[in-house]
Amino acid sequence: MKIKIQLLQAFLKERKITALDLAKEMEVDVSEIEKLLKGEAVDEKAAHKFIYYFGADEAQHFIDWEAIGKKNPLINESDTNEN
Repeated sequence: MKIKIQLLQAFLKERKITALDLAKEMEVDVSEIEKLLKGEAVDEKAAHKFIYYFGADEAQHFIDWEAIGKKNPLINESDTNEN
């Protein structure tokens, strides 16, 4: 899983926490958060914990679906075509 770096940086800034703080809250190694902040992919275990921490509805906005070559499974095709 890869995420939109700017969104995670904004989240950390808004909450006034560090990557280490988030890693502790998510119960992952800080290196996993550092990978996300560098635009690198994390393993399935870290991705699962990320989604669990934020909840699927919120996490879907952080995930860089284009970068991982997947469609967001939580978005209906008809929802994206409505303006």
